[in-house]
Amino acid sequence: MSHSVETVEPILRTTKGILDVKWLDREARTQVADIENKAHSEVLSGSGGYYNEGVINVLDRECVCVVLNNNAFRHATAPSLFWVAGGVVIGEEVTDPERLRALVKQDNVKALKKNFVLYYDRMRSTRGQVPVFVIRGLSFPEIEGVTGVGDVLSASPIGSVDIYLKERFGWSTEARDLGTILIGFDRS
Repeated sequence: MSHSVETVEPILRTTKGILDVKWLDREARTQVADIENKAHSEVLSGSGGYYNEGVINVLDRECVCVVLNNNAFRHATAPSLFWVAGGVVIGEEVTDPERLRALVKQDNVKALKKNFVLYYDRMRSTRGQVPVFVIRGLSFPEIEGVTGVGDVLSASPIGSVDIYLKERFGWSTEARDLGTILIGFDRS
């Protein structure tokens, strides 16, 4: 185990809501990428495709782990889900309540569920282009700034990757309050 891994693992294990930490070897990384790429190649009915950019970028990091977390783990403070057509964001998750309130007051914006907005003017301007749901990676402040650790990125895998990781590491696949997060970083 490298010095940076030995430094990071105890921090993760003592983070509220993280129950376990496992490191991915080359075989596990390949399997995760294969599952994500298969989902990317399948078209979602009526809404276009799907691309988990965050997971693919995490897998490119030198060190990659998966953490098992429960509902006590903090919520993301930045958006990660975007609906993109022709390079234009036509819908997005909004995590800032003030920004969300301001957006829904606009005539060309419609809120879906509690925090996803659609931009009708952008949808009209990209008509005819196939939209893609893009999930981007997020920072992971708990280990940013740790000596020997750089380019930290985290991402939530799709359901089939979540199941694969839980089965691989002997975690419950039945408990609905348990999730997985991939975290990657480079040694600096």
